[in-house]
Amino acid sequence: MNVAGHQKWVHAALDLIDRGESCVLVTVAQTRGSTPREAGTKMLVWSDGIAGTVGGGHLEFKAIATARALLGHADAPLAQIGHFSLGPQLAQCCGGGAALLFETLSGRATSWLRTWAEMESAGTECVVITNLGSDAGAKTFVEPSSPLWSCVPAAVAERAKSTPAGGDRCAIVEMRDGSGCYVVERIRPLFDHLYLFGAGHVGKAVVRALQGLPFRISWIDGRDDVFPDDLPPHVRAVQTAAPPREVDTAPAGTFFLVMTHSHPLDLEICARALQRNDVAYLGLIGSETKRARFAGRLRAIGIPPQALARLTCPIGIPGIAGKAPAVIAASVAAQLLIIVGRRQQATGPSTARVLGSGF
Repeated sequence: MNVAGHQKWVHAALDLIDRGESCVLVTVAQTRGSTPREAGTKMLVWSDGIAGTVGGGHLEFKAIATARALLGHADAPLAQIGHFSLGPQLAQCCGGGAALLFETLSGRATSWLRTWAEMESAGTECVVITNLGSDAGAKTFVEPSSPLWSCVPAAVAERAKSTPAGGDRCAIVEMRDGSGCYVVERIRPLFDHLYLFGAGHVGKAVVRALQGLPFRISWIDGRDDVFPDDLPPHVRAVQTAAPPREVDTAPAGTFFLVMTHSHPLDLEICARALQRNDVAYLGLIGSETKRARFAGRLRAIGIPPQALARLTCPIGIPGIAGKAPAVIAASVAAQLLIIVGRRQQATGPSTARVLGSGF
């Protein structure tokens, strides 16, 4: 079986359709209890391959088999829901349940697939509403401030607008009067901005460790010929004579990692970052001794104590021993993911009422 490596499902779908090959998009539309993946997770299935995963195991095998069966029936609905209990019948012990949305994609899906890809690439937050009724598979893209909300059923709009950034990004809404059924999804940026200062051994290891994780990296260094020729697609190399100035141009909520070849340069970068009040994380490579020295110098130039408290040094998860670049990078990657997870949890779960049982 052909498994698409790091290619996103949306680009894989567009490539397949361009070649004249149909495929089925499988979405975890709603979950109950413990499940292998969260609502909104997607997997693309075609005749001899897949991209993505809905959690593996028998659930995924069943989903792939269902998708392939749909590809073999020209008169199959373009969009339909399948319900799966993750118990003995699927030889899984999760104990929960998942509703999977199966969408057969062909040339008519090209337009909305391109819109989806553009929204994700631009980091534009948007709600996608999929009609499962008479116009099965039809999609409406609605941005938060769009006047199109007036064209959306009130119950659907309520569910979509009340889904927080940290909650499930997909749910099924069934109208109580039987007038329709919809899948509501929220496209939100799939990445956080990370500004990585320093292209030494540890910097290179960090970039490798973050491959496939939800970070868009601006990799900054003032030296010539330090960046690899084959940069991953999520990395932008910035060779500049003034690395600290890049701090000022970073978006709000950026993660900063500082590991240059120069302590004075590290100090200036940290000082600029600490003067901002919208930084998600500031990590400085080094020891407790380095942190104490930097803290003294930063206080001397007017950085207040409450700002200094935002400086993380040493970086990484406490208790992970080893100074090899790969070890440091793995520890830092874990630390960043923990911070992302805590920030999402802080938004709280959705309080919206989903109409209908869903299962």
